[in-house]
Order: sequence, then C-alpha cells, then structure tokens
Amino acid sequence: MIKISVMLIVCVTLAYFSERQTYALRRQGYHYSVWNDPAYLALATVLVLFAGLRTNYNDTWNYMYSFKINEGLDAFFSEAENLNIFKNPLFGFCNSLLREFTDDAQILVFLFSLFTQVCFLLFFKRYSHSFTFSIFLYFTLGTFSVTLAAMKQVAAMAILTLAFPFLERKQWIRYFIVVFIAMLMHTYALAFAVLPFFNRRPWKAFTFMFVFATVLIMMNFEQTITAFMDQAEEVGKFLNEAEVFDSHTVNLLRVAVYAVTPAISFFFQKWVFKNSSSADHIVVHMSIISFAFMVMGTQSGANMFGRMAHYFELGIICCLPWMLKQTFNERSCRLTTGIAVVCFLGFFVYANAINMSFDSAYEAIGLLEFLG
Repeated sequence: MIKISVMLIVCVTLAYFSERQTYALRRQGYHYSVWNDPAYLALATVLVLFAGLRTNYNDTWNYMYSFKINEGLDAFFSEAENLNIFKNPLFGFCNSLLREFTDDAQILVFLFSLFTQVCFLLFFKRYSHSFTFSIFLYFTLGTFSVTLAAMKQVAAMAILTLAFPFLERKQWIRYFIVVFIAMLMHTYALAFAVLPFFNRRPWKAFTFMFVFATVLIMMNFEQTITAFMDQAEEVGKFLNEAEVFDSHTVNLLRVAVYAVTPAISFFFQKWVFKNSSSADHIVVHMSIISFAFMVMGTQSGANMFGRMAHYFELGIICCLPWMLKQTFNERSCRLTTGIAVVCFLGFFVYANAINMSFDSAYEAIGLLEFLG
C-alpha cells in the first residue's frame, strides 16, 4: 500500500498548507480564491494525475475497453435504448462524443478524473470546517479509492455537489434539474431527490421517522426490496435480482466506521447543533443516510447498498471534523481528533493492505507517456 500511503501523506500536507493560506488571507481581509492558493492547486494536480493516469483499478479497464469499441455519436443515436433515461444516457453520450475526437481511452479516464476530483475538492473547501481533516478522511474512509473505480457513479456524485448551493438557498427547480442531470449519468443519483426533506435539524421527529422506516425495511427486507424492484421495473429501470439477493453482505467493520458520525451527532446533539447552519444539518443527515444504507447492506446486496451509501458519504467527510470541534473543548478536541486519526488510519491499512492490496490493483502510465 505504498502508492496510496504516499498519496495520503502528500495530499494531507498540501491540504494543511492550503488551509493555513485560507485563514491567513481572510485574517488580512483579502478575498480567498483557489487561484491564489498554490497548495490547493498542487493538491488538485496531484489528485487528478494519480486518478487520470491510471490504466487499471477495479473496473477501469472495462470502461476503457468499452470506450475503444464505441462507434461514436451516429451509433449512439441510432439505438432508442441509449436514450432511455434509466440507462445512463449522459454517460453514453459523453463517451460517444469524445470518441468522435479520439480513440485514446486514457483521455476519457483523465477528463472524468479532472471533473470529479475538482468538484470534490471545491465541495470540501466550501462545506468542511477543517479542510485538512476532510482530505485525510477522503483517503482513509475509502472515498478516494471509489473515485478510481466506479466512473459513472463518481461522475454523478460530482454533479450532485453542484446542486448543494441550490439546496441551501431552497431553489428547488434548479436543485432538481441538477439532480436529474446526475441521474442521467448514473440512475442511483435519483436518491438525492429526497434530500430537501432532510434540510432541517437532525434528530427531531423527521430523523426518527427515517430511522423507524429503516428498521421496518430491515425487518421485512426481502418483501420490501422486491416491491421496490417491481416499482422500478414499471418505470423502466431493471435491477439485477442476483445482485440484490446475492448473499454478499457489507463488512461489519465498515458499518462500524460509518456509524461513528451519526452516533456522535445523536449522543452529543446538545453541543453539536449549537449555532449550526442549514448546510451543517444537511451533511449530518447525509452521514445518517449513508449509515442506513450500510446497515441494510448487512442483509444482502452489498454492492448495491454500498453504492448508495457512497453517494452520501461526502457528508461524513465534511461534518465529522466540525462535530468534534463543536462537542469538545480545545484540549479534549485534540485528544479525540488524535484518537479518530489513529482509528481511521487502522481502517485505511485494513482496507488497502489486508482486505485487498491496493498496489497490486492500481496501475498507471507516466505523465510523459500520456502527453506523448
């Protein structure tokens, strides 16, 4: 796990200097911009290059192969099935459009990586109260590794980050337009359509109703999911039953990791939500939703529920640093943050060295080779 460990160290260091630059500019009364933050630009460059130059990790090879055999826009529009809104038409269109200009699949990987990494970084910069800690969680929680794998889903997640300003300002039409665009990239993005209902203080009546609904689904898992699949088929979205009821379950250690943020928000809500904003409420609810999907994945369908959880785990990355600051005084916060760092590092080692070998799965070309 040397490759991903070096990335973790380099990116967290750059995030630290970027955060210091941000505070320094604001203390001096200057307007902050990423363009006058060299550390932030370096961080973005490192992330984009590491993700964009990969030739293999998880299903990257499949995406590259599909691009190579793509026949372009004429073939795309010649089949009505490609325009089905539940068949990821935007991803297919982007592939076909790019195929008109190049047959180099590496360019596809690079451009998608550029878009997704930049969107995620801007999201963390805007909504996290500790950019350094959030970048640390970006790696140790496994979100960065996800960006190297599920290209369609990650692109949809990146699009959804652009919807958050509209969600904050309650500009519903604009918000749902962005969600719809993300759904055209990957159907699961439609789950974000429910997020406006969570734009309220967590752990009031609505949150408990959501928890109660999750428990009911757990108690009647097969019947509920089967009914949901039937409804999806009626509108044209077919879910693979073998994928949902495949007996594969989410790793309990991962479930425990995802439980940390909701647990803190519940047991320390008196302090956590003191002077909290609308954006804070949304990202905390996202962590709760992400945990709920992970819990449902303990029954079956680890792949499907894991993908759903990934959509909302950006909330964990943003709200955990803030919650620790809200809950504890300065001295206690340093202690609890240190404990959190050790625990997440342990999970990072487990995920990238014990559960699987990141270094053997990740392959990439050099920058000069790509430019050549």
